[in-house]
Amino acid sequence: MIASPNALPSTRDLRIDFFRGLALVMIFVNHVPGNPLSALTQRNWGLSDSADLFVLLAGISSALAYGRFFDRNAAGAGLMAVFSRIWSLYIMHLMMFLVIAALCVVAAERLNDPTYLETLGIDVFLQAPAGFIVDVLTLRFLPGYLDILPLYIILLAMVPVLVALNRRHWLLPLLLSLGFYAGANLAGLNLPNTRTASAWFFNPFAWQLLFVIGFSIGRALQGQGPLGEIRPRLRHVITALAVLVTLAGIVLSAPWREIDGLENAYLVNPALLGAFSKTNFHPTRLVDLMAKFWLVLVLVPMASAWLRSAFAAPLIWMGQHSLEVFVLGNVLAVAGGILATTYGFQPWLMVAINGIGIGAMLGLAALLEWRKTAMASLASRPRPLPVAAE
Repeated sequence: MIASPNALPSTRDLRIDFFRGLALVMIFVNHVPGNPLSALTQRNWGLSDSADLFVLLAGISSALAYGRFFDRNAAGAGLMAVFSRIWSLYIMHLMMFLVIAALCVVAAERLNDPTYLETLGIDVFLQAPAGFIVDVLTLRFLPGYLDILPLYIILLAMVPVLVALNRRHWLLPLLLSLGFYAGANLAGLNLPNTRTASAWFFNPFAWQLLFVIGFSIGRALQGQGPLGEIRPRLRHVITALAVLVTLAGIVLSAPWREIDGLENAYLVNPALLGAFSKTNFHPTRLVDLMAKFWLVLVLVPMASAWLRSAFAAPLIWMGQHSLEVFVLGNVLAVAGGILATTYGFQPWLMVAINGIGIGAMLGLAALLEWRKTAMASLASRPRPLPVAAE
């Protein structure tokens, strides 16, 4: 059940952090080609994947993090907070570009394997670095695997406008968002990507719809939307529909095809699913994701004790330090993919890549959480009294 805003606890909703951490693990796993763990990730059990989940949760957390500034008539502080986060994303994106480009060059020159250099499009940059460097700085040149943070930068820049519209009426951000979404799918609106002489893989004019839906949910949790008590009968109907949609997504995606001998055991031709565009965020992705989102709300109450257990803590830490963990995971996924393509997809190597990659992400999250806790503890200590001179 979704309670009214006044009934919601004021504590942090750990479900957001937990599932954002889980999405980061799935993104890492899916970015390593030939990874057997991919069979367990969201993309093989429905029509949406970890990127959809990450963007939805980003919208919710952005509303919760920045909306409070504007609600307290501190628009200047809110704008600075948003700009500071955008700047951090931008710097991290450029650093990740540099490190991943270096990995691809080393693989091509030292390991004699140019696969990633060509697959990610780094070779295009190296052919004319003077011509493409400005495009890199202006986010007009996006190699493969380096398109999530630029999308998030665009989405986060929308937050002040979304808050202003939401304060007038909760429907206004959604109406504006639907207009952009229609423009992306009907008029072909997108941003250019000079790497491929085409456009962004994650079309921001389309993907902003999912972000704005998440933003509207977050604002409703803050009392700026139509969130209220849902009658039991209606709740049961919605839950039943969510179960049916989720099961339909599993049947359509046919995850059992990963099992040897069942590759052709599907009810719907997988080629037809290719028409469900990820670039323009096909509506089926939204329906599938929102069904799963509803079931999580029903099955995982905010006060669930296991969210405060040692089992959940590592993923929660990852979700709370998502930027740093995402960047590390992306770099390690490229490094692991280079090793796998160079030396073969041997079981022991895939185990090592997954173990080291996920372990490093968890380790970084734990380190950052320890630093945050230590700094908070240090700041709360009383200042020592000055020692009087004799």
